[in-house]
Amino acid sequence: MTPTSTLSYQGRPIRLQGTMLNLTDMWRAAGCPEHRRPTSWLILEETARFRAHARAHLAEPDEPAGDNVVHDHIIALEPDGFVATLRGRHGGTWAHWQLALSYARYLSPEFHLWCNTVVRRAMTWRVGPPMAEHDPLHRHLVQQFGDLHRRLDSLERHAADLMFLVLSAQDILLDKRRDFSERSQATLVRVTAAEPFEGQCPCCLREPVLTEAGRPAPGAEFDHFFHRGLNRPEHGWLICAPCHAELTYGGYLLRFLRLPEFRAFQGAVLEHRRRERAAPDDQPR
Repeated sequence: MTPTSTLSYQGRPIRLQGTMLNLTDMWRAAGCPEHRRPTSWLILEETARFRAHARAHLAEPDEPAGDNVVHDHIIALEPDGFVATLRGRHGGTWAHWQLALSYARYLSPEFHLWCNTVVRRAMTWRVGPPMAEHDPLHRHLVQQFGDLHRRLDSLERHAADLMFLVLSAQDILLDKRRDFSERSQATLVRVTAAEPFEGQCPCCLREPVLTEAGRPAPGAEFDHFFHRGLNRPEHGWLICAPCHAELTYGGYLLRFLRLPEFRAFQGAVLEHRRRERAAPDDQPR
């Protein structure tokens, strides 16, 4: 006997056995619509015409539909082999999946659409999915993802080169170092103390950069991320000594790799400044 598997429609089970689906399960999954039971549908003239056509065109000679459910619990197997009625644990009315899809249309458009996708896929793959090396869809996806990765690698290299050019231009235009003002430093400290950093280095998220009193910890540095001449709060961050040394001597490529972490901190700074501007003038900042 072919093993029974189960599909699920909105949490309701629909049993599948070989090429046969349980119509009773489908009726229940569709909400038990009155006057649309499997027995009501099977006596319709339209159903009879469909079965006659199916008998001529859809039966597989090497796998008769009814053979999948013929076992000790059977009550009646229709002569065409497309419908069987069973009792016991596997009870209910069973039908060939092509016939079951027609019944799904009779039950409701929503249920029919779901069956057209899920049941067809289950029946197409019932002998197992195609081997990856022989599956044209798999080969197509592998090729597309390969092309996408190459394009992303190219974009990353271009972005790194662009950052190098920007830093070089800043060296020419700005040159002179400008330290962060006390007010800018206070903003960076407040942002570092708040969520999600909570006093940890926003670059590595491992080392503390604030003391319990909320002051910069020994060794922590106010780092100019883009250029030493840019000193607004959104141009820097408070980071631990190892991260500062790494960014200072690691070159522009290392800074480029740390852009996601700096952008996250920069976003927190901009949100902090937005809240400051929205606060009443008499409210302490």
